[in-house]
Amino acid sequence: MDRFDMLLNDSGVDKNYLAQNPNLTTDQIDFLYATKGVSKYYLAEYPKLTDEQFNRFFNYYGVNKDLLAQNSHLTPEQIDLLYSTEGVTIEWLAAHSKLTAEQFMRFFNDEDCDKNYLAMNPNLTTDQIDLFYSTEGFDKGYLARHSKLTDEQFNRFFNDDNFNKNYLAKNPHLTTDQIDLLYSTEGMDKDYLAFAPKLTDEQFNRLFNDSDVDKDSLAQNPHLTTEQIDLLYSREDVNNTFLLTSSKLTDEQFKRFFNDSDAENNYLAFNPSINPLPLNKWQSGIFNWSW
Repeated sequence: MDRFDMLLNDSGVDKNYLAQNPNLTTDQIDFLYATKGVSKYYLAEYPKLTDEQFNRFFNYYGVNKDLLAQNSHLTPEQIDLLYSTEGVTIEWLAAHSKLTAEQFMRFFNDEDCDKNYLAMNPNLTTDQIDLFYSTEGFDKGYLARHSKLTDEQFNRFFNDDNFNKNYLAKNPHLTTDQIDLLYSTEGMDKDYLAFAPKLTDEQFNRLFNDSDVDKDSLAQNPHLTTEQIDLLYSREDVNNTFLLTSSKLTDEQFKRFFNDSDAENNYLAFNPSINPLPLNKWQSGIFNWSW
């Protein structure tokens, strides 16, 4: 079953939505690049590019290089090139890219770089998080929301009476115990817990049966199981658009959404499971996927 082909051949799907899928293959990127009406801006910003594709966008006069700077798959060399390129907003590089230790310190010590963007970077190391925490002049909420925290760092935020714990609830890297602790904490917005972290079956059911939790928040969780997707799909009060864009769908679920007259296939084009994992290095590209 070729999900990309299904969407590509659907006249109701705007191909610009496909171009925003972060999991496109090399061949799919090339195909969309050559497709009339598809904005190259989206292809520059979202999917993982080969060196050749990156250079094609970088040297193309019609592409704003700030879009390349927002691509989260850049190599260290590409980050350095964009950092030294006039007109590129370096905050985008600071916020999205996986930085080397040297690159991190370059951004951290750059007076022209807004450190709040660097604090948003989801790839910070333990030491970098500690350095930020001890530095004044930026919003610590960004660290709590985006970074993978050690138990000690989590507890430091949690026990800070002046800190809004809802930032912690938005963190996608929470452990099972941390989710339980936040759920039982007075004043928490539980919708945030439903939205991002990987939940146990028990935690999912607790949130699902909690009348204070918006089920649309659960529908946006990218870690849902097949059974949880089916359960939410059967609810009339759930906006299925969120299931289309966020969930890892089986073939049967993908076809169900694709053929559902109430579903918007443009949003299905965003789905991260548009391509399966190849069984081996030879099974990739548009024409030879294995399912």
